[in-house]
Amino acid sequence: MKVVAIIVAAGSGKRMGRSTKKQFLSIGSKPILAYTLDVFDSINRVDRIILVIPRGWKRYCQKEIIEKYRYRKEIEIISGGARRQDSVACGLALVSSDYEIVIIHDGVRPFVTRRMVIESIAKARKFGACVVAVPVSDTVKMVNSRGVIERTLPRECLWRVQTPQTFRFSLIKKAYTKALKDKFYGTDDAQLVERMNKPVKVISGDYRNIKITTKEDLILAKTLLSRKPF
Repeated sequence: MKVVAIIVAAGSGKRMGRSTKKQFLSIGSKPILAYTLDVFDSINRVDRIILVIPRGWKRYCQKEIIEKYRYRKEIEIISGGARRQDSVACGLALVSSDYEIVIIHDGVRPFVTRRMVIESIAKARKFGACVVAVPVSDTVKMVNSRGVIERTLPRECLWRVQTPQTFRFSLIKKAYTKALKDKFYGTDDAQLVERMNKPVKVISGDYRNIKITTKEDLILAKTLLSRKPF
């Protein structure tokens, strides 16, 4: 069983309001992206990493991330597309059929754990598709275009989906091919599989597995990093 991880870090980071891309901003002693790569580089079951970054940042990433932190795995750096789904497609285009499992993970989720990755690989191999998620703790309302509540959704059935999202390569490749043909853009990778009427297994994530998008997220990330490892 060969496993490849596609780390998606091609976002522009406009909401962060910084000249440096958010994935290259530091928390603690290292850039956000380096913490993410640390986890995947440490897992023996991951054979290869494809790192998708913004166009024009390859030289910087190679020198300031890959070479500086001396990762032991093969890490191939490529440029992403206009949207996240386009960037994942760029990564999938480099995966050959001898890989059985593809892990897709946001580069700006540095608090992903080895447990999440390893468990998701096992579940994807068994079920075909797997995502990590956490139960919704707030009450969720469905609101119409006039700003009026229509109904309260059953909280016990609602989960906040995170990454990694892990798939059999043959399945996610078909899902992306169909989405491209249909000109369909989903909000995550699993949605492309769902629209093919294929089941997606959910496993427990972690509320600390945040996606760093805003200045407030950056503050929270620094606080999480200052605590004990988890």
